[in-house]
Amino acid sequence: MTRKRCLPGLILLFCLAGCMPPGSGTGGPPPLARTALADGAVVVAGAEGYCIDPVTLSRRKDRDFAVIASCNILSGGTTGRVVAPVMITVTVGTLDPTPTLPAPAMLAREAGQTLVRGDTRNGLVVAQLAGGGSDLLEGGDPRYWRGAFVQNGHMVGLALYAPQGSVLAGPDGAAMLRAVHEQIGRLSPSGLTQ
Repeated sequence: MTRKRCLPGLILLFCLAGCMPPGSGTGGPPPLARTALADGAVVVAGAEGYCIDPVTLSRRKDRDFAVIASCNILSGGTTGRVVAPVMITVTVGTLDPTPTLPAPAMLAREAGQTLVRGDTRNGLVVAQLAGGGSDLLEGGDPRYWRGAFVQNGHMVGLALYAPQGSVLAGPDGAAMLRAVHEQIGRLSPSGLTQ
């Protein structure tokens, strides 16, 4: 397993166990309410009660990456209210002059999983997948969600992982991805010339 696949799984394992990731709440960097990726074109933030784990931030030429989880868990209980445990990965691609949103079936096919349900609404495509969610973490629900949207010419990919049996692994996961999409759209600069 590569480090980039392992790290998010480890973070969620800590969240599911109700413990703190290394460095969180123990003098490590505090969770972030938001962060700018893609040279400021995409500002990432979670829904209310969810923050960005600064340990997971990665900015590279080909993509930027962040993980959103409970502020309360990431801070060791010092920040934020108690919310349902979930891990949302955010991957931002390079600038593309003609980005095309994939269909839900394409998101499932790219993941090598069976599509349970999906739709495209307000510029966000979401797909619930039948399996693969527990491949990254012990105690995770096999079902997980993927999403994609375009922000200022950058394709943004989302993936949502939740504990076994969580409503966020079920139908409520789509609403959570929509909330993240709306936050990013609201906080990101508009009218950028690409």
